Amino acid sequence: MTGARTPAPLPLFATVALGWLCLGVSSAFAVPTAWPDVSVKARISSAFGQKGSKICAAWGDGNDPSLANFKTSHVVGLYDWTVQKPSAADSLGFDFWPMLWGADEDQISAFESTVTAGYGTIILGFNEPNEEGESNLDPFTAAALWQQYIEPKRSLGYKTCSPAISSRPNGLQWMQQFLQACSGCTIDYQCLHWYDVGFSGLQTYLEENHDTFGLPIILTEFADQNFNGGDQPSLSDVIAFMQQALEYFDNTDWILAACPFGILFPTAGVTNNNALQNADGTPTELGTIVINDEY
Repeated sequence: MTGARTPAPLPLFATVALGWLCLGVSSAFAVPTAWPDVSVKARISSAFGQKGSKICAAWGDGNDPSLANFKTSHVVGLYDWTVQKPSAADSLGFDFWPMLWGADEDQISAFESTVTAGYGTIILGFNEPNEEGESNLDPFTAAALWQQYIEPKRSLGYKTCSPAISSRPNGLQWMQQFLQACSGCTIDYQCLHWYDVGFSGLQTYLEENHDTFGLPIILTEFADQNFNGGDQPSLSDVIAFMQQALEYFDNTDWILAACPFGILFPTAGVTNNNALQNADGTPTELGTIVINDEY
């Protein structure tokens, strides 16, 4: 989500691991033959994916110096929905994750010229391609774009994270079709977004995707936010949700990173109770809990 939208509620799918064949997902795309060894991969921080260091920053303030307020030992990754790396990202010790947001020619041109060897560590795939208000790509077009522009960057040392589907019910099928179409694609991690109310829904969503696709997960956007009508969670509700989520992330080895939405002021698309940044650039109460991994 890079702006306000209204996703449909998350369905209560049966969580079953039937395997690729039963799901109709071909093995044409390449899954690494072993889980990525995050402690030794070149240029990726040794803390990436480790308990206590699974927070990532979904950053929306460009080169603002307040970025320094959000770097702790718990916060490893950083992205900003583009390929433009904040000027202080390297000196602060972030792993930068450039994104090819969609199919716009200017975005592709910037991606091609900017994402060079050593510029970042993990390439993030398209932003909510199953959403009409976001990158809005059918799975087959997305697969062709991946093959043409993202896959070749692996030769420069990049790891790759799948297109980030939203938690709308059509997301699971979209990802299945993308993987079927993406012959020769190598995907190290699955990127996901989630917006709804209550930790149990988030847990169900993550476990369903992991059971289905078997990939380590980077949750690149999430918030305790009601887009389906009715009351919004109170600040105390949001804090309780976040603390449950942080503990779950730390204790789940296949969740490598999670980026609450979003570090920007003013907030966009979510209530102020989900805000991570104050007007003066300092962390809010919720932001302080997040960057210090407090639960």
